[in-house]
Amino acid sequence: MYNKFRAKTVKEKTTENIKDFVNNKVLYTLSKPHSPQTIVFVEDEKDPWFVYVKTYRTKSGVITNSSQIIASDVKTRLTHLKTVGYVEA
Repeated sequence: MYNKFRAKTVKEKTTENIKDFVNNKVLYTLSKPHSPQTIVFVEDEKDPWFVYVKTYRTKSGVITNSSQIIASDVKTRLTHLKTVGYVEA
């Protein structure tokens, strides 16, 4: 049976790597013991009001989650991640 609601084209998956952000200033690097992921706070090079929070796989460097926050919210996010079990690397 034909599904008329199915997408006709396949979307290409874009993969970012942490190496793409080498030129940006790294503010904090957090990791959890026995976790395959690392979280990095990277300053936006165009606008210092914003900070990128990138979660990536430690071995491969593939970014699994990315968000952008205001620089004044960095302390709040750090406190939350430390209570969950992350430590600064």
